[in-house]
Amino acid sequence: MARRATSGSIERTAHAPDRARAEAAIRDLITALGLDPDHPALAETPERTAAAFLDRLASGYQTTPARALGKGFPVSSSDPVVATRLPVMFLCPHHLMPARGEVHLAFAPKDRVPGLARIARLVDALAHRLVLQEDLCRWIVEALIENLEVKAAVAIIDARHTCVAIEDFARSDAAFRTRAARGSKKLVASLEAEIDATLAAAWATSASEPPTRKRASRSRSR
Repeated sequence: MARRATSGSIERTAHAPDRARAEAAIRDLITALGLDPDHPALAETPERTAAAFLDRLASGYQTTPARALGKGFPVSSSDPVVATRLPVMFLCPHHLMPARGEVHLAFAPKDRVPGLARIARLVDALAHRLVLQEDLCRWIVEALIENLEVKAAVAIIDARHTCVAIEDFARSDAAFRTRAARGSKKLVASLEAEIDATLAAAWATSASEPPTRKRASRSRSR
């Protein structure tokens, strides 16, 4: 069965990725910039850059949201699942430059939940592609709705973009927030409140507090 294309996504063509061709294209780019691709500092750049794109930045094309999430586990509770500060990096399709930030999401399960690690896998599977930030938000929500049939879902992304920073380095710390949600207004509002509460929480438990100098010294003496 053919894989269902993610709405609005940039899909791969029929042929498989060509590492040698990618390396040659990067070498051509170096030459086009008026630089010597055989310079010792650049000699291995095509290989490294192609690997960065194919093995990491664009590796999401090798999987699907369904595969990332798995079948899930049955649950009898509809209590929300919340995940915040999930690291994310994705490629801007306009400049082929990375953006990085954090994903915050929450959903109200119907009768299944994924393993917690699989939520992070879903983010990676969708982010490691050429994608606009607002689309990535929407894809995450759609994947949860379509694959787990959750009652409602919310995704928020805070990210900083290299393509914005290079225009003016004063904008390097400029953060952009996008949001996507599906479900009833009541459930969505409740999920957003859960995300806000989690982000605002101090998490100041004894286990999460850094050790004091006195405690650290006493620990070493043992």
